[in-house]
Amino acid sequence: MRFLLLPLILLLTGPAFAEGGHAQPFSSEADARAEVEAAIARAEENGTRALLVFGANWCHDSIGLSDHFAQDDMQEILFENFELVLVDVGWRDRNLDIARDYGAWTIYGTPTVLIVDPELGLINADTMHTWHWAYSRPHDDVVRYFRQMAFVRPGGGVVENTRTYAGLESEIAAWEAREGARLTRAYATLQEWQASLAWAFEAAGNDEEATRLVELYHSVEADIDHHRGRMREDRNALYSQARELVRDAILDQSGALTPEAATALDAASPELHLDFPDYGPVLFPWEDEGWSL
Repeated sequence: MRFLLLPLILLLTGPAFAEGGHAQPFSSEADARAEVEAAIARAEENGTRALLVFGANWCHDSIGLSDHFAQDDMQEILFENFELVLVDVGWRDRNLDIARDYGAWTIYGTPTVLIVDPELGLINADTMHTWHWAYSRPHDDVVRYFRQMAFVRPGGGVVENTRTYAGLESEIAAWEAREGARLTRAYATLQEWQASLAWAFEAAGNDEEATRLVELYHSVEADIDHHRGRMREDRNALYSQARELVRDAILDQSGALTPEAATALDAASPELHLDFPDYGPVLFPWEDEGWSL
């Protein structure tokens, strides 16, 4: 009897306000893992899908997506097709392990939207990182996307369905897991560093050393944000590169892009090599010897 769940959807997507009147739909006190597991269980029982939104109350676009969800047409789509959970990521240092469990190796921007089918798993891997401009995204586009994602089944063309492409995907996933963990550690360390600089933030402008430390902090923070954007671009480029490598290999071997030609390529077990970016051993100050907070 899904009509009993409508008040819950309204509660999740409707505005919750903190002091000052600012919307606060993402809760740092929620047991996010328990909520996600419960949503997956409900999705299995109801024949729906779990909709996991990893965002934060400080994020303009996370609030923007929540505002989209609160509209009548989206309420109907959510009610009929999804089990929604809003997961707070803090300053990109909270609940990221949950995102990884369901296929998002890192959070490049907020919100990050995962749609999980109880049987098929993550179904929107290609588009989960495209919501960092949700506030300005046309509402009709949002409605169209989630209406489609209620029923779409993951799959690909001739290239994407080869074992050869799947092997390259696994290499990309391993790279993303490694570099994503590095980025996650960077944000966690940044928060620790900020806490240790409380005195400097108070004295900045009046004390030369405090001012220097605060400027250094903001410089490193900007570098991390820049690297996060670069990683997102590099990830997209790697997937494009993988498709091109496999497509060209099929055409070089058989001259036609057909399922039969793809099967022949897999049988040949070609050695295809991705050009992974090299970020070097020292990307952030704390990765250098002798650094301490």
